[in-house]
Amino acid sequence: MSEISLVDVSLRDGNQSIWGATGVTTRMVEGVVPDLDRVGYTTIELATSTILATAVRYHREDPFERLRAARDRAPHTTLGFLTTGKRFITFHRTPDAVLELAYSVLARNGITKMWVIDPMHDMESAAKIAAMAKRVGFEEVIGGICYTTSPVHTDEYFMAKARELDASDDIDGFYLKDPSGLLTIDRVRQLVPGLQQAMQRHPLREIHSHATTGLSPLTVLEAADLGVPTIHCALPPLANGASHPEAQRLVANLRARGHEVNVDLEAMATASAYLQRQAKIKNLPVGRPNEYDEAFYRHNIPGGVQSTTRRQLAEIHQEHLYDAVIEESVQVRQDLGWPIVMTPFAQYIVTQATLNVMAGERYKQVADEVIDLIRGDFGPLPGEVEPSLKDRALATERGRQRVDDGQSVTLKDLRHRFGETLGDEELLLRAVMPSEQVDSMYAAQRTAPVRTLKTLLSSVGGPSPTTSISLSDGSTTFSLQRNAPRTETTA
Repeated sequence: MSEISLVDVSLRDGNQSIWGATGVTTRMVEGVVPDLDRVGYTTIELATSTILATAVRYHREDPFERLRAARDRAPHTTLGFLTTGKRFITFHRTPDAVLELAYSVLARNGITKMWVIDPMHDMESAAKIAAMAKRVGFEEVIGGICYTTSPVHTDEYFMAKARELDASDDIDGFYLKDPSGLLTIDRVRQLVPGLQQAMQRHPLREIHSHATTGLSPLTVLEAADLGVPTIHCALPPLANGASHPEAQRLVANLRARGHEVNVDLEAMATASAYLQRQAKIKNLPVGRPNEYDEAFYRHNIPGGVQSTTRRQLAEIHQEHLYDAVIEESVQVRQDLGWPIVMTPFAQYIVTQATLNVMAGERYKQVADEVIDLIRGDFGPLPGEVEPSLKDRALATERGRQRVDDGQSVTLKDLRHRFGETLGDEELLLRAVMPSEQVDSMYAAQRTAPVRTLKTLLSSVGGPSPTTSISLSDGSTTFSLQRNAPRTETTA
C-alpha cells in the first residue's frame, strides 16, 4: 500500500458544517493550532470568505488577526483557503479587483495554499483564479472537480471538465470534492480511475468528502486504495455528521488496510480534547455519525441549509411547510438546469422553493439571485433551464441587465469610495460587508479587555524598560512587576 497524508478541516469545514460557521473564535485558534501543527498534517484548511465574515459579524474580531495567529503558531504546516472564485463574502458576483485584493491580503497574512472549486465547472474562470492566486503570492493551487448526481453530471461530463482545467499552467494538482457526501464506493471505483487517466499534466492529489450520508469514512478509504494520496478529515467534536470522517478512526482504518500514515496521534488527541472542552464550555453541538438516508440522493440539500430553513420557517410561523419546501427544491433544481447543490446555489434553490410553496404557484415571484444564476453571472448552467422560467426571469428588469463579468469595479474606485489611506485589510472588508458591522468590529478591537491585557503583558515581557504596571478601578488593583525581588507576604 501507499503513504497517505491528511488535511485537517476542523477549523473551516468542520466549523461550518457542525457549528454554523460561528463557533470558532480567534482565541480558539490560538489555543488549538500549536497542537494541530504537531500532528503532521500536510495542510490546515483555515478559512473561506464565510469564515472571515462571521469573525466580523458574530464575534467582532479582526479576521486577519486570526490568520496571523494561526500563521505564527503553525510554522511547520501549510495554511489553506477555499474559494469558488466568483464571490468573496457576498452572495452575488464579486468584481475581479476585489478578488485580487482579497487574495493578496490572504497571502500576506500567511495563507499559502488555495483550493479553487467552481460549482458550475466553469474551468476557464477557475484557471483565471488560479493564475491570480499565483500572481499575488500563493505557493500552491489545487483545482477541484465537484461531485454531484444529476442526469447531466455523467462520468463523461466530469472527465471533459477535468481535461479543460488540466491545461492550466497555474494549478499544481486536482482534488475530488464531494460537498454533499454523495459518493459511494462503486462511484469512487468508476470515477477516480477515469479522472486519473483524464489528468495528463496534474495529478489527482486529494479527496474531500462530507459524512452527510454516513458513507464517506468508507469512500475515502477506497480512494486511498486507488492511489489518491491525501484525505481531508476532522477532529471531534467537529467530525462526522455533516462534516468529515473522524481523523483518529481514519488513521486506524488506513493503517489496518496497510497504508502508512505519519501523524502524531497524541497531538491529535490533545487538539481534539481542547476543541471538545470549548464545545462544552460554549454549549456547541458535537458531530455524530449519520445514518444512511436515501432521500438525500433525491434533494441533495446540505444539512446546514436544512436546519437554517427549518429555523427561518419557524420564525414566520410556517414550519409546517418544511417538507413541501424540500420536495419543491427537487423541481426547482431541475428547472434551473441542475446546478450543484452547494453554497450559494443550495440557498438559491431553497429560497425559490420557499417562494413557490408560499405563493401556491410556481415562479410567481423569481428571486433576484435565481435571476442572476439564469442570466449567467456564475457561468453557464450544466443543463437547460426550463423555457418558461428562463423567459420570465430574463424579462424582468434585473434579467435584462448586462451579465457581470467581474470587471465592473477597480481598486481605484474602491479607494475613492472608502478612503485613499485605508489599509488593504480594512478596504477589503468595507468593500464586501455592511459598514456598521465593520465599524463595530474595529470599535471592539480598540476596547476589548483581552487586547488591553495582551498589551500590558507584552510591555513587561520583552525588552521594554518598563518594570511595573498597576491598574485600579477604585476597588480592585491589578499589578505586574518584572524582575522584582521575592518578598514574603502576609495576610
